[in-house]
Amino acid sequence: MSESLEIEHAGSNAGTCVSQPVSKRRLLRLWMVDDHAALRQDFAELLNVKSRLRVNEQFGSIQPMLEALKEQRPPDLILLDLHIGKENGLSAITPIKKLAPTARILMLTTFTNTDAEAEAFRLGANGFLLKIYEPDEIIHLIHQAFYEPNDHRLFPNLAKHSYVRTMKAKSPAVPEKAKQTGFLNALRQFIRGEREAAAE
Repeated sequence: MSESLEIEHAGSNAGTCVSQPVSKRRLLRLWMVDDHAALRQDFAELLNVKSRLRVNEQFGSIQPMLEALKEQRPPDLILLDLHIGKENGLSAITPIKKLAPTARILMLTTFTNTDAEAEAFRLGANGFLLKIYEPDEIIHLIHQAFYEPNDHRLFPNLAKHSYVRTMKAKSPAVPEKAKQTGFLNALRQFIRGEREAAAE
């Protein structure tokens, strides 16, 4: 997969939604699939306190999520980790698209992996986000995936034009556990700030 990819693809659902003012956007329903329970729960709480986002379901592995898609109304977006225990989140993209063709699929991972990003794009995912982004940036890109699926920041390594992130990524040499801990701490600080602001 080369950089000549047309980022306007952004999954088979690209172009079905148009940009709207935030105040007029409807509540978006999300499902999360991540084997790191603490991270998943904290991030779900963060998303739930933000306007126009609601995490309806959380899963620690792929199969329960697929079973739920067979029985329940599909969400607007599914946040899917790249490494889910011994499972590869990329393997869930095709079955998700068969069961819920209108759902946007966003990979949300700790790892910068251009090959995985290219494969996610090829399979029809709608974005490849990193957990080392600031929480507000992730939230913004979740909305973009639904309302502006052609946004090149959703596939930063594959975009035709270079994108300089406003948030600096941590060094790739940082161990996985340290990255997860840093992300959790950032989430908790963010949530604490939201709660304190709401209490004032």
